[in-house]
Amino acid sequence: MIKVFKTLIALTFLFSTISFISCNDNNDTNLNCEQSVCTEEFRTILIYVKDQNQNPVALDSFQTINTSNGEDVTVPFSNSGLDMARQNGQYPLLNDSSLGANEEIEVRFKGFINNQEVINGLYKVSSDCCHINLVSGNVEFILQ
Repeated sequence: MIKVFKTLIALTFLFSTISFISCNDNNDTNLNCEQSVCTEEFRTILIYVKDQNQNPVALDSFQTINTSNGEDVTVPFSNSGLDMARQNGQYPLLNDSSLGANEEIEVRFKGFINNQEVINGLYKVSSDCCHINLVSGNVEFILQ
């Protein structure tokens, strides 16, 4: 009888705990990020630029613009980082530090060679409590 009683108390505690944890205040726009468990990875959404032979293309410059307010939100790069991006043909659209928690923005990525715009893509990016996510947009470009 005591064993059944202990089991009943344990199950009651378990269900109460699950109910409490799963409660969600729909008015909380940050979805209570303080209780989120995030991975340690730092995410960056990359734009891949190649030629017809699948070789990386080196852009002279690139920029990411928030379409709602025209703000330049280009991910800052060191000279060595920019050299590596050019060598690999991989350019950052946005990263985890680009957005706050639970945001969604639309951005335009532009890439230039010899002051000519060669890449122009529109993207929708969202974030949760931990990381950014690509919602829409083409991340691979083949230049002719």
